Amino acid sequence: MDTWRGVVPLTLPVMMGYLPLGAVFGVLWVDAGLSWYWAPLMSVLVYAGALQYLAVGMLAAGIGWIDLAVAALLVNFRHLFYGLSLYHLLPKGALGRQYFIFGITDETYSLLSASGQVKDSKTALLVTLFNQGYWVLGTLAGILLARGLPPGLQGLDFALTALFTVLAVEQIRAKKDWGAVALGLLAAAVAGIWVSDYFLLAASLMLVLVLLAWPESRREVAHV
Repeated sequence: MDTWRGVVPLTLPVMMGYLPLGAVFGVLWVDAGLSWYWAPLMSVLVYAGALQYLAVGMLAAGIGWIDLAVAALLVNFRHLFYGLSLYHLLPKGALGRQYFIFGITDETYSLLSASGQVKDSKTALLVTLFNQGYWVLGTLAGILLARGLPPGLQGLDFALTALFTVLAVEQIRAKKDWGAVALGLLAAAVAGIWVSDYFLLAASLMLVLVLLAWPESRREVAHV
């Protein structure tokens, strides 16, 4: 594809999600009484989606940085496994490689692994950069919008859950691997019942262990 012109339509679904989601984060941040300038800085230097939503409540409640760091590890532990199926897209340059590793979010991973249109590291790096740009722009827009919205607005934080649900449905429709769906639901059920305090970590570890135990012919499940 023509790299620059091809990335814009490819990332359009993420843009439509990230602009409002980033805006919701900005609104929640300001509504929590936190200094506005930390929100865009967090979107640039942390860029962690669900963790940023979680951080709003934790910072507003005065929870310490160590507790926040532990929460960040638990929430984003799943990102460690993303590189296993995107290794072929890893840029060769040191700076590009580090940014690519940093910038892979759930939505970017879903786009790179399911679209079939990204076949080289340069395009993958641009997709990652564009997606973060949408999130930062959304955050800035949310900060500006927050001044005109009533305080304590409810239900905004559900937007991120809604986007995850849509991405999951689109992945299932694209792959149609019902074994992967059943495996994910089973891991979620087991983790939710027995280790609910460490749900994401436990579910991710169970999935990895099962995938490693499966025959090589079934490893493509990891791409879903």
